[in-house]
Amino acid sequence: MEHVATEPLSRMTFRSLANALGVSTYSFVYHFGSRQEMIDAILEEGVRQQNESQTGVDVTAFDREQFRDWYRQAFRHSLREANRTGLRLQFEAGVLEPIEPDLGKRITTAFTAWRETVRSWLKKQGVEGRRAGVLAHWLVDSAAGLQFGYLLAGDRAATVSAFDLFLDAYLREALGD
Repeated sequence: MEHVATEPLSRMTFRSLANALGVSTYSFVYHFGSRQEMIDAILEEGVRQQNESQTGVDVTAFDREQFRDWYRQAFRHSLREANRTGLRLQFEAGVLEPIEPDLGKRITTAFTAWRETVRSWLKKQGVEGRRAGVLAHWLVDSAAGLQFGYLLAGDRAATVSAFDLFLDAYLREALGD
């Protein structure tokens, strides 16, 4: 994973990974079949790590405090050192998806799923549909911005503090005091 952490998707090849791991290129060709399938598997793992917090959870059943605690935990989970490479690759792939069709839409789809989860929860809290969509956009996009800032600056404590402050202000605006 060290090599993946430092290699941009555009330069990731069977040979570069095989050399970094000290194995034959053939083993990658045999396992993945193509460079694109290898990149797909790497990106899929990154998405899986980011979406672990949603798996098997009915967020719409949460009250305000449960939602706040769940989202805080999910955000902290996304900043774990073990997720940092996956997070970086998701940002890189997300930017490339519109211009590189071979990458598919997995990052866009995962990002949209987070928005839909928040929107559904807000609607269950009695927020009108259009406003719920705007508020979901605001929360998920702001969290992504803080994640990006974390990737650039590496200050997890400051990022978590900023997110906690934002989330409390967000919930006051979305649902009132």
